Amino acid sequence: MLTDDELKRIAAEEHYRHSIRKAIEAQAPPPEPPAPPVPEKHSFGKKLFEFFNSSVGMWLLSSVVLTGGAAILQNIQHDHEIALKNRDDLTSHKFEIQHRLDSMTFLLKRAKTVGDAKNALNGVFKSSIPLTPELQNRSLASLYLTIQPLLAGSAKDKTTEAFDLVKQLEESELLLQSQPDDKPLDSGELAKLTKVITAIQKLHFIP
Repeated sequence: MLTDDELKRIAAEEHYRHSIRKAIEAQAPPPEPPAPPVPEKHSFGKKLFEFFNSSVGMWLLSSVVLTGGAAILQNIQHDHEIALKNRDDLTSHKFEIQHRLDSMTFLLKRAKTVGDAKNALNGVFKSSIPLTPELQNRSLASLYLTIQPLLAGSAKDKTTEAFDLVKQLEESELLLQSQPDDKPLDSGELAKLTKVITAIQKLHFIP
């Protein structure tokens, strides 16, 4: 056991340490108060996100989406209708051209006089048989001019070549008009006309 003197000594040491600690604490500067929290900065993107999460923002967003979606669908429908019309126009014009060329070939094979050749070349300007009534009185040249914008690549180039040959047929028909109908048809002229029509047919049937 500790004696009374030892207890007094320990107590005196503790009192001394306590006095020293108090003196040091009194001399030390008081701790700085903690800095106030930095207010959170809301970026534009976060504000926009919070707006669209609100009831007003959701209503506005849905309105924009519905309106834009309807416009896109309307444009798609419009483009589809134009594509269908172009396809139908291309088909009807190609059939009309083919019908004209076949008729001219058939009549030229049997042509004996200038009148027969004139009759055969009537197909350059109109159709004697109304295969497509709205195209009956259209010239071959105008039919080719109509389908040219609907084609692309080699098909468009060959349509241009066919158009140039059709203009040659128009010139030949004009020359025949100055000759009497009962005049025998020159074999050279017949061969020339047949060659031009055959060339147009070859270009026309190439896809």
